[in-house]
Amino acid sequence: MQKVLLYLHGFRSVGLCHKGKQIASFAPNSLTPNLPYIPELAIAYAESLIVQYGAQNLCLIGSSLGGYYATYLADKYSIKAVLVNPVVDAYTTLLPAIGRILVPYTGESFFWDLSLVESLKQYYVERIQSELYCVLLQKGDKVLDYTIAKERFKECKCVIEEGGSHHFENFSHQKDTILSWAKQ
Repeated sequence: MQKVLLYLHGFRSVGLCHKGKQIASFAPNSLTPNLPYIPELAIAYAESLIVQYGAQNLCLIGSSLGGYYATYLADKYSIKAVLVNPVVDAYTTLLPAIGRILVPYTGESFFWDLSLVESLKQYYVERIQSELYCVLLQKGDKVLDYTIAKERFKECKCVIEEGGSHHFENFSHQKDTILSWAKQ
């Protein structure tokens, strides 16, 4: 049975962003929800989907902040996960973002404050279970330093590409890697 891919998008994104649409095209039974911007609500929503579909029937795909969430959820529920240019330390990464945040896909905005940044600390996973993660990194990511994720996930399966960007250029070329990881 093919596992359902649950896509967890990044900080200023939506479920059917560019990567979400590509995932939906190669895995029609995938889930690409819009996550709430409040971390506790995003995690609670993702957990409700894990309970609904069953952890054993899912593979997580997390991009950027979604990769941070996917790390937490994969660890908690022992679910395989593909992390795409993931945030490693969300507190440090998103502390400078405090203020009004525009979501370019929808034109909506939200206010990101210190309490929301602080709440991210509770989802940090101290010890990585390397068998759960496949990490896709591009060296050309100007938002996150790929070497931080490379070091954090050094015992995991890692695909590191030259060039690229934070959006992960040519993401669809990773289809076979993602589907293969989901089957394991």
